[in-house]
Amino acid sequence: MESYKNLLSLEWFDAYKKWVVKNPQGATDMEALIKWGSYFLAGRLHNSTLLSEIVYSGSRLFEMFNDFLLRGTLPQLSIGQGNRLKIILSVVEYVEVLVEVAAVQLWGEAGRWAVVIILQIVKAVGRFMLLLHQNINVVPSPPLKPLNRRMVVNARPHSHSIHGLNSGMNPEWQRLSSSGRVIRTLAGAPPMHLRTFNPPKPTNDLMENSNNKSSKLGFKNLTAEILYIMRPLSHLTSMYYFGQTSWAPWFLSLGFDLTSLHLHKGMCLSETERSEITRRQICLLYYLVRSPAFHTVTHRRIKYFLNTVGNKIPLARSICQPLLAYIPEWQKIYAYTWS
Repeated sequence: MESYKNLLSLEWFDAYKKWVVKNPQGATDMEALIKWGSYFLAGRLHNSTLLSEIVYSGSRLFEMFNDFLLRGTLPQLSIGQGNRLKIILSVVEYVEVLVEVAAVQLWGEAGRWAVVIILQIVKAVGRFMLLLHQNINVVPSPPLKPLNRRMVVNARPHSHSIHGLNSGMNPEWQRLSSSGRVIRTLAGAPPMHLRTFNPPKPTNDLMENSNNKSSKLGFKNLTAEILYIMRPLSHLTSMYYFGQTSWAPWFLSLGFDLTSLHLHKGMCLSETERSEITRRQICLLYYLVRSPAFHTVTHRRIKYFLNTVGNKIPLARSICQPLLAYIPEWQKIYAYTWS
């Protein structure tokens, strides 16, 4: 009986794997549906914060699992030995909010801060290892980025052979010898609902996008990344000495971020690294919802805006009222606002 159950589960897994490989966009839609479910739960039920985080963290881990299935279809996207640390750090980032929320409910505020400190130390040590041993100029967040499903569809070779093409040529695209321009073959066209007017992405470009190797790590890059990695720990330390309501940890953290971004300016970075720097620049807006700026400046303005929208726009109240109730709870979670 036990062997029959194992056989049945293997059959289900094989069937699901084939479905994901054939329908990566369908898997993406399923992941998005689960994520939207977590947003719907937020602020609507008792213990909704914990339930919402369970659903959201599950959706991120589910996305990573589907990415692993898709990576198996393209050898150049397989996870090497050196990327195991990236996987571990990515999983930590996906579940850190859930772990913090669970710690609050189990052990109170003391448990929250103990868990926060442990998680930040683990992340800092892991990022230092990536920075020094893998020679990465900019450690992205998460370290293992989700796959671009559209690029996977375009880069995956068909199982059938193409008449008129040599065995050494890619059936999805050809590079013209005179101009170097990449054109798509007729057999390489993706499904109708995934077609775009963008030129095809060569398989080696996809590999470069997924496993982007940086140039030699310079002193300015190293200093910039050390500041960025140490920023959460320095903030926690200063908050211990000055208190949670003091502006000193806020300004210290902002100084670390601005100095790190300034040192990265003008550096020769890859496309992936530049996108990470852009993400960090956008994340400076989080300082508006970080204590004490949130309680002294931002909260009353957000409250006034949502109340105005809820009162003047039909049906908007059903969205604004849960947001008003959830924002203070969201702001208390360290992993959301500071990590």
